[in-house]
Amino acid sequence: MKKIFTILGITAVAAVSAQNLMPNPGFEAWTGTAPDGWYVTGTTIVQGTGANAHSGTFAVGITAPASASGNRTISPTTDTPVDLTKTYVFSGWYLDNTPNAKFKYWNQFRNTADTGANAMQAADFSVDSPEWKFFTAEAMPNAGATVARPGLRVYGESATNNGGVIYVDDVLFADKSTMAVTDVKSFDKAVKMNTIVGNELRVMLPERATVNIYSAEGRLVSSNRVSNGEAINTSSMAKGTYIVTVDNGSAKVSRKVIKN
Repeated sequence: MKKIFTILGITAVAAVSAQNLMPNPGFEAWTGTAPDGWYVTGTTIVQGTGANAHSGTFAVGITAPASASGNRTISPTTDTPVDLTKTYVFSGWYLDNTPNAKFKYWNQFRNTADTGANAMQAADFSVDSPEWKFFTAEAMPNAGATVARPGLRVYGESATNNGGVIYVDDVLFADKSTMAVTDVKSFDKAVKMNTIVGNELRVMLPERATVNIYSAEGRLVSSNRVSNGEAINTSSMAKGTYIVTVDNGSAKVSRKVIKN
């Protein structure tokens, strides 16, 4: 059967480019069992691949402690110098697909010690989900701070549910003034799919991305990390109209499809 491709029903989210101050932000470079540029002593690290990587080949997996108290934190090996007059952004993606761990992003503005609480310290823990989730926060350094230490923290869920792994990928720490909105038209034009769906939805992509399918009522029906040309099984979906979103981590577009 002839495939029908379209570029309709577009919604786009602007991509962001910036001078990223994080080392090895996509966790693609490893030496032995540790990602290059990151302090991981005392933490059990897992190399995330496949669906456990948000983009590229790898992500970092952080194992929760085998208890209800304490946490395991990884951070860049070298602290990041900061300017007290600047606003900084801390962001990234995490996958909390386990009942045995939970995640917080946790930055410290420091001199010889931590200078105290700041807006880059998550108030709430992550919630279990099969989908990659985005976090972002911004703040100006506390008075007296000379460096930032952005960290990725993982905790056990409880005394009986612990030891799980949270995956993190594509992290950023940047001076907000270096961040600029970029054109997402090229990504939008490169995303193609069959809009009349039978037993599969085949997606043409410029790079690996998260493809979510929502019912007309907004209920998430399917979530998959796919590469160019991969097909998503839609045989169990009822007939009707659906919205498909494609997210590469910096741009997001949507399409309307019909299941027959």
